[in-house]
Amino acid sequence: MSFKDHFSKQAGDYAKFRPRYPQKLFEYLGSIAPSRGLAWDCATGNGQAAVGLAAVFNRVIATDASAKQIASAERRERIEYHVAPAERTDIEAAAVDLIMVAQALHWFDLDEFYAEVNRVLKPSGILAASAYNFIADRTRDR
Repeated sequence: MSFKDHFSKQAGDYAKFRPRYPQKLFEYLGSIAPSRGLAWDCATGNGQAAVGLAAVFNRVIATDASAKQIASAERRERIEYHVAPAERTDIEAAAVDLIMVAQALHWFDLDEFYAEVNRVLKPSGILAASAYNFIADRTRDR
């Protein structure tokens, strides 16, 4: 599966239309990770999850397959941005305490991504994936 770049064209405006994640989410993730040494924000887009993770973890590696998204990402201390697909990174083996995928898992080649997760995640490390909940309750319409 090759990377289909759906986001570079509007990378500069992308952050304006994305909801923000509550800081309590990142605090919780830090509390369940084996340590707060290194988090990987996979498919970081504009870096909004990376910023939240950087408030909790000592170091954050934020990757995205789109160079334009990385160029537009919010810069903060403790965040290293890299252009890389979710399925193949240069992250050291067994180094990551927490992997965060915020609203992007459906874009990945899952077999290849999970192989990369198994390669870079520490024993007892955490893979966290979040998604928006836009399911409407239609029972009130009946």
